[in-house]
Amino acid sequence: MLLAPDRSVLLPAQAAPPTAPAPDGCAALARAAAGPDAQARAAARRDFLARCAEARSPAGRWLWPVLALDAAADRAVDHGAIAAWLEAHAAGLSEPERKAAAIEVDAALSGEPRERAAAALAAPRPERDALVAELRRGGLDAALRARPDARGLVSFRAGAAAGALRALPDGRSAGFVIHGSSLAGWLHGVARPLPPDVRADVLAGAAAAGAGRAPVAPELGGAPAALLPIAPELAVRLSPADPAAVERHAARGKRLLVGVGAAATALALGLAAVLFARMRAARRSSELRTDFVAAVSHELRTPIASVRMLSELLEEGRLAPDEHREVFEALGRESRRLGETVERLLGFSRMMAGRAAEGRAPARVADAVAASIDTFEERNPEMPRVVRELDPAAEASIDAGQIQLAVDNLLANALKYAPLAAPYLVRVARERGGVAIAVEDRGPGIARRDQRRIFEPFERADDRLSRAVSGSGIGLSLVRHVARAHGGGARVDSEPGRGAAFTLWIPGPRGPKEHTP
Repeated sequence: MLLAPDRSVLLPAQAAPPTAPAPDGCAALARAAAGPDAQARAAARRDFLARCAEARSPAGRWLWPVLALDAAADRAVDHGAIAAWLEAHAAGLSEPERKAAAIEVDAALSGEPRERAAAALAAPRPERDALVAELRRGGLDAALRARPDARGLVSFRAGAAAGALRALPDGRSAGFVIHGSSLAGWLHGVARPLPPDVRADVLAGAAAAGAGRAPVAPELGGAPAALLPIAPELAVRLSPADPAAVERHAARGKRLLVGVGAAATALALGLAAVLFARMRAARRSSELRTDFVAAVSHELRTPIASVRMLSELLEEGRLAPDEHREVFEALGRESRRLGETVERLLGFSRMMAGRAAEGRAPARVADAVAASIDTFEERNPEMPRVVRELDPAAEASIDAGQIQLAVDNLLANALKYAPLAAPYLVRVARERGGVAIAVEDRGPGIARRDQRRIFEPFERADDRLSRAVSGSGIGLSLVRHVARAHGGGARVDSEPGRGAAFTLWIPGPRGPKEHTP
């Protein structure tokens, strides 16, 4: 902006010649139009409307539209003349004058004149006219006449404008002024300075003064708003361009927070469950190992005690000659029992070290199984003979010693849990490209819930019979390990009260491997 010494606007330049000044006497007519005498008031108003179309108040406000719209109600002035005046002068009206005139036009005019007047008031003002209108306001004019500061600047905030001017040596003043239309043009122009999701509204007059007390925009459904004051009667209100987006983002944030909370809770519960399961497994393992040590100690202590007692009887000569044979048989039986226990422990040690089935060679499986049956019958001459169904043509690559250890454990297991279910049946048959070795009894059977667990180290069937029978709980785990060391597996087929059939399956010389429990 560039001002002349008389405060007239040089820049922006005037696009059209200025309107003619109001004739003398218009101020007196305006005062008379507001006087107490009705007739004098009407005559003064009539003369004023006829002669003073360019008259303004000392504060720079237009007077003609005020009196004309007041007289429009009783048809004292032509409505078309009012519309024509507004079309010619709307650009020079200040923002408050425009709003007041729009309200009066809506109430006093009708038909085409009202439409013309409303369109003229709604049209944007030229930049220079808007600037001149603001400069003519009394408060701003007084601010411009203030003394410059140390930098030579006159800064002002008055009415609906703010800015700064610097005095030039020739008496002119140069600077800038921010007013409603210039601010709106900058905010909504091509180079929009705000993000697309932010709405900016320019508030002028009383709206700017009152908006500072409300942190929300009522006309936007109560959306949150921020007010940036520019001048006493000019402000910019910032609010969401889409008020519903705030709720959507909040709802999305809540859902995300709920999801994260649920996931964190689930993770915590999962970790707690895993920790609890591991603690329980560790406690269970500790209990099983304790039971194993106790069982092994018992199985070792019993035959050792028997051997020591019988040897002391022989050493002290307290036996009759005819009793020696019976004592020797008892010594042999307890020695074999002790040897079986030691052999199982050695087999378990090799199993845990992964050294089982190291000496595998092609052989007839029936020969190794028959040798194991012979040993069982020699150790238990009082038991019925084992029923044999051995296929001599069944061949596989085996460690004969380990196969015998597995069959020994299966027969010992049958004797331990089904001593009255003899005779036992041992079968060797070709099955699915491999060889199946099965030991069957007609004992009490095994519950389905225990059939996978009993092949684990130190585990025993959880029933009254198992608790009543001594044992270390490693026999069946040895059987499964021998089967897996040969590339096969072990399984049990049983129902309570209908006996049990334990099967050890190993692949043939070129058979596929089978993964079973």
